[in-house]
Amino acid sequence: MARKVRLRNPALKQRAAGGAPDVPSTPHVQTPSSVPASPADTGPVLPQHLLEHPQDYRFFQAARLLQLLQPESAPLGRFEDPSKEAVRFSAHQTLGYPASEIQALDVPESGQPKMAVNFLGLTGPVGELPVTYTSYITERLRAGDRTAAEFFDLFNHRLTSLFYRSWEKYHFQVPYERGEESGLSDTLLHFVGLGTPRLQNRQDIPDESLKFYAGLLSQQPRSAIAMQQILTDYFDVPVEVVQFVGSWRKLDPGSLCLLDDDPDAVPAARLGLGAVAGDEVWDQQSTMRLRIGPLTLDRYREFLPDGAAFPALRALARFISRDEYDFEVQLVLKREEAPGCLLGAEGEDAPQLSWLSWIKSKPMDRDPDDTVYRLWEVA
Repeated sequence: MARKVRLRNPALKQRAAGGAPDVPSTPHVQTPSSVPASPADTGPVLPQHLLEHPQDYRFFQAARLLQLLQPESAPLGRFEDPSKEAVRFSAHQTLGYPASEIQALDVPESGQPKMAVNFLGLTGPVGELPVTYTSYITERLRAGDRTAAEFFDLFNHRLTSLFYRSWEKYHFQVPYERGEESGLSDTLLHFVGLGTPRLQNRQDIPDESLKFYAGLLSQQPRSAIAMQQILTDYFDVPVEVVQFVGSWRKLDPGSLCLLDDDPDAVPAARLGLGAVAGDEVWDQQSTMRLRIGPLTLDRYREFLPDGAAFPALRALARFISRDEYDFEVQLVLKREEAPGCLLGAEGEDAPQLSWLSWIKSKPMDRDPDDTVYRLWEVA
């Protein structure tokens, strides 16, 4: 039978009862406050059950949770002082058949937790050394002498720590949730085009968010469907990317056709070759429209040019499209959320022409989608 854990460390007991360790935020997205945070933002909570019944847990999960519970401790299996690591490992000194991976977990009042394992060690149930060594150690333990056991545990701790580290190497999320950078993180940044340090942390959105979409952002060329999926997931609202919207584009002064131009000097002045009447031309393919919604009124305000979500929306659109296209944003408000227009209102209720102003005498029969603005032309 596994020995029951002793809970004497007040800090660990408090955290196990419901507190969460201080884990760095790993945003899948960083959006306005109304958007649910990434699960990693809440931090893991060590269950009381682990401290009371450690034998019910797999070794890797238990060691991982103990590290998260003590973020100030040194990572296991590195070239650090073992006394600064999150847990001290030892081999269970017995010749009996092991019933679980973990035999016991002891949390002293001060110092590091101690975990006795059954699956690895120089001595013990699966010890690499001859059984004589385990028999000798158990005899000394019965006599109250722990010298031999603690000597072998110097090596057992290192072996078990390296075993855990080898597992952690192929589970990249484990060091990541502790806030450590990994080779995979750098690889994902290369996939999205931010592998060079001078290109990183220059967006209005965190680079951590872009890593999550590396699979879509690494596709060449980037598609409208990929943009639609990224925006929908990032903001947690319905987004439709409408292509080939078309728009009038201003001509550069040097491209205008003037009556007194020299046809040999200005190609635009030649009829049938480049002459254009006016200072604008219709471009059918360079503008896309981001139709967002239907939205609640609070979310609708966030996507207005002075809203909290606007900088991230503009940054994502620019990063995905690489500035190759112009964008219009069309906001769709849920019909039941449309406010009436009240003259003289102040604050959030103040009417904003073309953004938050509807004259109505009865409930609307459709979701209003009148608000359209050009993404690059607003401050």
